[in-house]
Amino acid sequence: MLKLVTYQKENILSNTGIDYTGLNPYLDHDNLLKRYFESHRMKNYSPKTISREKSFLNNWFLLHGPGNRTMFTWEAMASVTGRQRIINYSNALIESEITIKTVRSYLGILSQYFSYVLEFPYFIEDGTSVRLQNRYCDIVQPVSEFDFPRHVYNGEQLGVPFEPERLYELYAIARNNYLADAKYPLIANRNYAMLVLAGESGLRIDEIIHLEIQDLFFESKKIQTRYAKGTRGSGKRARVTIFTPLARDTIKYYLKIREELLRGKEESKLLFPTRSGGLLDYSSAYLALKKIARTANKEGFSILSHFSWHWMRRIFATRFIEKFPHQLSVLISLLGHVTPNTVHCYIRHSEAWMDKKILDVLNKEFE
Repeated sequence: MLKLVTYQKENILSNTGIDYTGLNPYLDHDNLLKRYFESHRMKNYSPKTISREKSFLNNWFLLHGPGNRTMFTWEAMASVTGRQRIINYSNALIESEITIKTVRSYLGILSQYFSYVLEFPYFIEDGTSVRLQNRYCDIVQPVSEFDFPRHVYNGEQLGVPFEPERLYELYAIARNNYLADAKYPLIANRNYAMLVLAGESGLRIDEIIHLEIQDLFFESKKIQTRYAKGTRGSGKRARVTIFTPLARDTIKYYLKIREELLRGKEESKLLFPTRSGGLLDYSSAYLALKKIARTANKEGFSILSHFSWHWMRRIFATRFIEKFPHQLSVLISLLGHVTPNTVHCYIRHSEAWMDKKILDVLNKEFE
């Protein structure tokens, strides 16, 4: 252990231009990260998001450190070397051929952390603050907006899993074939109700599995979520969305068999619980959707393999704007977004719909 500590101290001094004598850079670096993730909790980031970003940042600093030690925050933010390191890292990500979405995610996590440190560049010792720059070196934001590759939804190359206007055909196949052939009918009915609710409301799957019975408003034809996306500071923003006639009828039938699904266990507030009354996990929801898709493919309703729960949200947005083309502001509110830019990424018209609209334009142009 003594040899390891001695090696680390020598390694620190031999790989940087900063004099670390009498300092504890490991503790200072860890404290910066700790405060940063405490701010995440204050902003209602989900535990899953905090865990993912914490793992990424810890690994990133470890992998980019000199020798056999971790890199420290201020070294990564040094005006020249820090900036060049980000350029090299960004280029390496692109050359590795990982998705554009992933590249933007990695750079976004780094950028957000460095911005936090620039906002609060100090350490607390004995009730007084010591500025980071005075202890170590000057720092800058090393991640530039020009480092981010242009945002492209990677699924575009794969195409729309199925034409949005055929959504009701999918419901019919799920109802007539998936439910009829189900080994566990009660669970299948729960999964079918989730499918319909996803397509009719635009809720995320995380929001759906956290719904409680008290979130249903049959009289006012609305449904609310109090569990929203908790990343990038959006927080757990409660909102209301539409509760269509089909969704209401489907949920009414499902509620009649829900008690039987729980097998007499202690009452659960959740709308879509597990058989033991607990929270349904994403993996189970994902497998349920895949089973429905396989059933549809067997019945001649072609669904591409990249179909996911989030596609139901995109299909909802697409169908809504096709039916109500002048109600973009309403759609923004229903989806829980702030700007139209994000919502536009959700709208995925089918080729048949686009061809028809283009033909309509041409016919009007040459009348």
